[in-house]
Amino acid sequence: MRATSYDHLLIWPVMFLMVIKCDALDVVNVTQIIRDGDTLVSAGARFVLGFFSPGSSSRRYVGIWFNRIPVQTVVWVANRETPLLDSSGVLQVTNKSVLTLVNGTGGVIWSTNTSKFVRNPIAQLLGTGNLVVRDQNDNSPQNFLWQSFDHPCDTQLPGMKLGRDLVTGFDRMLTSWKSSDDPSPGSYTYRIDPRGYPQPFLWKDSIEQFRDGPWDGMWFSGSAITQVDSSDSFQFVLNDKEIYYSYNELDPSVITTRALNTYGSIQRHEWNNHTQGWAAYYTKPIDNCDTYAVCGAFGICNFGNSPQCQCMKGFVPKMSRNWDEKDWTGGCVYGAPWNCSIRDGFIKYSNVKLPDTRNSWYDTTMNLDQCKMKCLHNCSCVAFANLDVRDGGSGCLLWINSLIDVRVISGAGEDLYVRVASSELGGGRNRVIVAVSCSLVAALFLCGITISIMWRRRRWKIKEQAKYGAPEEGRSINIRKMGESELPEYAFDVIAEATNNFSLANRLGEGGFGPVYKGVLNDGQVIAVKRLSKESRQGLAEFKNEVIFISKLQHRNLVKLMGCCIEAEERMLIYEYMPNKSLDYFIFDQSSSALLGWPKRLEIIKGIARGLLYLHQDSRLRIVHRDLKASNVLLDFEMNPKISDFGLARTFNGNEDAARTKRVVGTYGYMPPEYAIDGVFSLKSDVFSFGVLVLEILSGKRNRGFIHLDHHHSLLGHAWMLFREGATLEVVDPSIRNSSYASQMERSIQMGLLCVQQHPDDRPSISLVNVMLTSDCELPEPKEPGFYIQRNVPHESASSRTKSISNDQMTITTLHGR
Repeated sequence: MRATSYDHLLIWPVMFLMVIKCDALDVVNVTQIIRDGDTLVSAGARFVLGFFSPGSSSRRYVGIWFNRIPVQTVVWVANRETPLLDSSGVLQVTNKSVLTLVNGTGGVIWSTNTSKFVRNPIAQLLGTGNLVVRDQNDNSPQNFLWQSFDHPCDTQLPGMKLGRDLVTGFDRMLTSWKSSDDPSPGSYTYRIDPRGYPQPFLWKDSIEQFRDGPWDGMWFSGSAITQVDSSDSFQFVLNDKEIYYSYNELDPSVITTRALNTYGSIQRHEWNNHTQGWAAYYTKPIDNCDTYAVCGAFGICNFGNSPQCQCMKGFVPKMSRNWDEKDWTGGCVYGAPWNCSIRDGFIKYSNVKLPDTRNSWYDTTMNLDQCKMKCLHNCSCVAFANLDVRDGGSGCLLWINSLIDVRVISGAGEDLYVRVASSELGGGRNRVIVAVSCSLVAALFLCGITISIMWRRRRWKIKEQAKYGAPEEGRSINIRKMGESELPEYAFDVIAEATNNFSLANRLGEGGFGPVYKGVLNDGQVIAVKRLSKESRQGLAEFKNEVIFISKLQHRNLVKLMGCCIEAEERMLIYEYMPNKSLDYFIFDQSSSALLGWPKRLEIIKGIARGLLYLHQDSRLRIVHRDLKASNVLLDFEMNPKISDFGLARTFNGNEDAARTKRVVGTYGYMPPEYAIDGVFSLKSDVFSFGVLVLEILSGKRNRGFIHLDHHHSLLGHAWMLFREGATLEVVDPSIRNSSYASQMERSIQMGLLCVQQHPDDRPSISLVNVMLTSDCELPEPKEPGFYIQRNVPHESASSRTKSISNDQMTITTLHGR
C-alpha cells in the first residue's frame, strides 16, 4: 500500500507540469523565449502572436493576427518601424519586467517602455487581442505594467480605447501602414481632437482630410446611425481625466475590427463565414462632401445636388467667380450687413452633420429652449444644437463665429439651428398669419381638385375596363402595393398621343424590356417611354422590380422614373428623356468616340461610381444592380451619366451581403466569375462590372468579343498583360491618348484592374473606389482578373446560351449554377 501511495505521489507532479504547460500557451515568462516560428495563442484561440512577413516583403515583424480565419489579418505590430532582416529574432521577458525583441547579435530591436518592476513578470496575449505585461499573480487591468491596447497601430479592436489621457497627455490614435508590404507609420492618422467639444479627425500629415463630427449620444454625427451595427455597443467618455471612444461586441461569435487603411479610409469590418471574407459595414470618407471644409464657412454640402455646395440662407459666396468654377472652399459671408439683436431668428437645417466643434461651447444640463436663449444673448454665437439626441434631445452645443464642414446626411443626420437676421425669416407676425391663412385656403382648394380628379379617374377606369376587359388573373398589378410606391400613373391615351401613337419615327431603340419611344407631353416635357412587349424576356417581375426600386431612389447619377402606365394589358414606364443616348453610342463608335475627351470620360467614370455608391451604401435600400454596362448608362444634356434599367436589381437586408441564384441574369462580358459560374452575387458583382466599364471607357473596345492578333485574352487580360509589362497606356483609345493626362489614365486603368480581380474579396468596395477617384492615395498591385482569357465561341453559337435582342447588345442570359 505504501508503494502504491508513493507511486501516486510521483504521478501528480508530472500531471501538474503538463497542466501548466497547456495553460501557458498564451503566456511567456522570464525563463521562456519566443523564436521565429513559435507563437502565443490567446485563451479562446481567437488571436495569435508570432513572427510574420507582410505582403511580398521578406522582412520579419512581431505581430498579432486573427487565428481562425483563412485570411491573415494583422491587427497590431510591435516593431513596425524597425523590422528584422532575417529569422533570428527572439521575443522575451526580462527580469526588469520589460518585453524585448532582439536580433541574432543580441541587439534590442524593440521593447516595452515599462518603468515599474514586479517579482514575477510575464507577457500574456489576452482573448481580446491585447498583449499585456503584468505580475504573474496580479491580473487586474489597472495594474498592467504595459499593454498593446495603449499603442494601437492601424486597427481598433473591441475594448480598445481611442482618445487622450488628459492627465498625462498620452494620445491613443490609429496610424495607417505605409503600404500593404510595409507596416511602418504611413501618412494618415485618426485621432480625437480635444479642443472645444471633442471630435475625431482623419489627418494626412498635418492636413485635415475628414471629420467624424461630435458625439451625439448614439454615434458620431458625421455618420448615419443606420450604418452602426447593432451587434456592438458603443461608448464615448468625456470627463476631466480622459476622452475616448470604444466599442464592445455583444455577440462573441462575431469578429469585428475598425481599421484605417493605407488609402486613408476608416472602415468597420465584420468577418463573414459564408463568403469567407471581410465585409465592410461602413467606410469613411465616402464622397466629396466628406472632404473637410469642401464648401468653406457657412456652406452646406449635399452630394445629391448639382452643384453640391450651397450657401446657407442669408449668406452669399465670398468669391463668386471661384464658386462658379466649382471651387467652394472660400465659403460664404452674410449677404447684407448684420447687426446682432435679441430679435434674431434661427433657420433649422435637418439631417445634417454638425459643424466643426473645435470653436464651440457646450453644457450638458440645458434644454433646447435654454440653449436658444444662450445663443441669442451672445453676439458671437452663430448656431446651436442639442448635445445629445436621445430621448427627445438634451444638452446645449453652441458654435462661435463660424460654421465649417456641414453636410446633408440622407435621413439620419441631426438638427442644426443657424442664426439669421429676423428679416431673413420673412418679416413679422402679420406676414406669418397671412402666410398661414393663404396656405390653408390653398390646401382646401387643392383637396377639392384632388377629390374631383379621383372621382373622374374612377369613372374613366370603369369605362376602360368595359372597353378592354379586366386584367388577366395573376397579371394585375397594384402600384400602391408595390413597395408603397407613390409613382404617378399616366393614362394610355396620354402616352399614345405623346409618342405619336408609338410611331417608328419616335422609336429610340429596344432593350430586354421592350421598345423605347420618345414622347412629348402636352406641357412640352420630353419623356422616354419603355413599353413592355409580349415577347419580352423581361416580364411582370422585372417591371415590378423597376417600379419598386427607382420610385424610391433619388440621385443625380440615376435615371429618374417619372411615372408608369398600367391599363388592360399595357405596362409602360415613363422616364426623363436623355438626349445623348447611352454611353456605348459614344465609346464604341469610331466617329462619336472623338467627341468624348479624357476629362469628360473621367467625369463619367466618377459619376457612375457615385451612383453605385448611392445604391450600395447611401440609399434606403442596399441594392446590387446586376446589369451595369455601357448601354445602361445614359447621358443627359451635359453628358452627365445616369445609371438606368433596374429590372434585374436585388436588395440585401440586414447583415446579408451575398446571395445565390439558380437563374443567372445579366450580360456576358460584365458578369464576374462567381456569378456566371456559381450564381453567387454581391455588391462586389457590381464592382466587377464597373471595372469592366472603366476599361471599356478608356480603351473604346468591348470586353466581350475583344480580338487581338497576338493573344486570345479578353480586354481585361489584355489590359492586365500591358500593366505588368509597364506599357499600360497602350490600352487607351488613341483618340484620347494624351501625355498630359498619362498619370490619370494609368491610375484609372490600375483601379479598373483592381475592380475586376478574380476573387471578390480582393476587389475594393465602391466606397473605396470613390476614394481612389478623388484622392492621390497609393494603389495596390492588382491580381489576375476574372475571365481574362477570351473564349473563342462565335457570337451566334447555340453554345453561347445568349440571345441578342437589341441593337445596343442588351443581353438577358439564363444559366444554371453548378
